[in-house]
Amino acid sequence: MKKIVLLFIICFVALGVSAQTYPKASNVIRLLTYNTHYCKGGSDPGSIDNYNTRRLALVIEALDADVVALQELDSAMNGRGRRDLLKQIADYTNLPYNRIFGGIYSLDGGKIGPGILVKNNLPIVKTKLISLGGSSEERCAARVDLEHFTFICTHLDLDDNLRIMSANTLINEVDYIRKPVFCAGDMNDSHLWGQGGIAFPTLLTKYTIVSDTEGNTMPGRDYGEALIDYILYHDYKNSGIKIIDTHIVRELKVEGSVIDLASVSDHYPVFVDIEVPGYNSIENTVVNNAVNIYPTYVQNTLNIESETPIENINIYSITGQKQMQIDGSNLETIDVSALSKGIYIVEVSAGNSSFKTKIIKP
Repeated sequence: MKKIVLLFIICFVALGVSAQTYPKASNVIRLLTYNTHYCKGGSDPGSIDNYNTRRLALVIEALDADVVALQELDSAMNGRGRRDLLKQIADYTNLPYNRIFGGIYSLDGGKIGPGILVKNNLPIVKTKLISLGGSSEERCAARVDLEHFTFICTHLDLDDNLRIMSANTLINEVDYIRKPVFCAGDMNDSHLWGQGGIAFPTLLTKYTIVSDTEGNTMPGRDYGEALIDYILYHDYKNSGIKIIDTHIVRELKVEGSVIDLASVSDHYPVFVDIEVPGYNSIENTVVNNAVNIYPTYVQNTLNIESETPIENINIYSITGQKQMQIDGSNLETIDVSALSKGIYIVEVSAGNSSFKTKIIKP
């Protein structure tokens, strides 16, 4: 298993995340839902560490999702190093995301809940948290209004009755939204269960299923048992939005190597590509950093150019272990001769922002 996991990181970092199984067309917006399993890997109890967080972030980066619904996030929990998991994931993708965290349930000094990432080329009009109640924990839906559609992220309760109540809240919400609505998340429910599911008969009075429904969204389950991650759609005044493509992503093929995503989380990511009138020229995002880090193939000296004062520099191995930490400003070069051969992630903090790049020590 360790060999497979190492191959996963090497393929993404060394070969580039653009050459993968599901390339995104230039004229679409990619919506994604992904239950993170708190970034502890694909099994329990798993491990809460940067390594697993980086792996999940690399999946999002490879898929180049524009709007991302994430479930099972935590913030400021004492037992988890008071991390901000949504921020960590966003930072590790190296994509320009704005963040909306829906943590309303208090646990261990912090909060847990769902969250949304939105690329900054999609302006946010407003955000809202919608309380859904809960049995063992208080649930909510995070809502973000963009110019031409609204996106809602949620993680419904395990209790059947509470799930039905939450479904009613979600369908009532669309009555007050004067634009198309996408609702994405871990529904803990399936339209394949029994007579159409528990909460789905309610949800489908206003929404339609637009995400892939072939097979399960949880690894190792029989067909129909765990198809519980969905992207739903409610149109408004014949908006003209078109569903172009959708997949439950169980594997990513990168330069001929196939990566099994069952090792990353206990849920598979699900995406839907849409065409939106007025957004026909969106291109895959390239981050324009104010920090320049070079060369990519470095022997002894790494050069750093920054428009703002550098606060600190951290260098990580591909498995997430910190190899070097340098504090201070006005840094222009770093001696990396002590690093062994391998692939590293360089993170530079400057001007209240974080900039990352990958380097190879041959």
